[in-house]
Amino acid sequence: MPLSQSDLPKKFLKIYSEKIFLFGSIFTSFGILLVTVGGSWDITNHLLNRPESFFSPPHALMYTGVAISLIGVVLSFFGWHNLQNSKDYYFLPLKIKLIGIGLLVGAGPFDFVWHSNFGLDGLLSPPHLTLILGMFMCSMGGMVGISRYLKMRNAKSIFSYLLILAVLPIWLSGSGIISSLSLPFSNTDYFQLNPEPTFAFFVASLAFPFLISFSMLLIFRLSNSRFGMMSLLGGLFLLIYSSTAIVPNFALFDSIQFYSLNLIPFVIPDILLKVNKSRKSMIFVGGLLGSVFYMIYYPYVMYTFNESLLGKLVSPSLIYFVYFELIETVLMYTVLPAIIMGIIAIFVSEKITEKILMLKS
Repeated sequence: MPLSQSDLPKKFLKIYSEKIFLFGSIFTSFGILLVTVGGSWDITNHLLNRPESFFSPPHALMYTGVAISLIGVVLSFFGWHNLQNSKDYYFLPLKIKLIGIGLLVGAGPFDFVWHSNFGLDGLLSPPHLTLILGMFMCSMGGMVGISRYLKMRNAKSIFSYLLILAVLPIWLSGSGIISSLSLPFSNTDYFQLNPEPTFAFFVASLAFPFLISFSMLLIFRLSNSRFGMMSLLGGLFLLIYSSTAIVPNFALFDSIQFYSLNLIPFVIPDILLKVNKSRKSMIFVGGLLGSVFYMIYYPYVMYTFNESLLGKLVSPSLIYFVYFELIETVLMYTVLPAIIMGIIAIFVSEKITEKILMLKS
């Protein structure tokens, strides 16, 4: 049935408003991507004992990302406000973004006050924890917003690659939360906030495998099983992680080739699920992705297991050697639970995808 002249402005307003909301979601996710890169860089600077202040380059990158995310949330709000029939469809991602940006914006002055009063802050300091939680919430809101737009518009071709930008910040910010709860980088002159070693051991052994498998299978499902998406997502994660955690430490520079081999367990699932999408193949993929977490999170995951298994004082120049000293023991203890958590992520990603795309009521 053709549209009347009075219906045309409403239709164009709806399309325009949805696009504004999409751009807001893209800005939000991209901003969080910058924040996560700056955060990983900041951890490396802390480890290398480089001069630290609120106005350090990693902090500048982080709060540039916060500003971009704030712009994205504002765009999302105005886009949502002008929607007509689909307000409810886009309200969930907007609500998540608003909560997240509130935490992010609040973390800035909180961090400045903390540095001014206590100097160097640890990974689990209150302002850092506020920042990381805000990052995760904003990245979730951006991901849901992008995914729902693509589903609503049945967007294909190049637009589906926006899902890489949607999922990558979730993986990175989720890694930040797990790292905060497992790495022994939180003791300072004023506060002793390092997680208990046994607790940290279990957090890293269970949460990292789950997050890797969940992130990879989430993008596989959101992209409607598009070939190559998992390889791209995994490759970008490795590129960002190596650029911020390995390259700045000259003692680890020669291990980049070793780290690049981690692309293999990301490519194998892409090829396998292209050929066979059966439940057995999915279970194998989930287990494979979970099992390689110790290699994916090289080098810093070593510090977590060193606390429980060796207790050595590790300088930045010795990371590589202690990492390989631990690898056999760590895999012996963790490979089975890591595989199980990777498999569990299969079913969780399926349920989350249904909620995101509203596939079931």
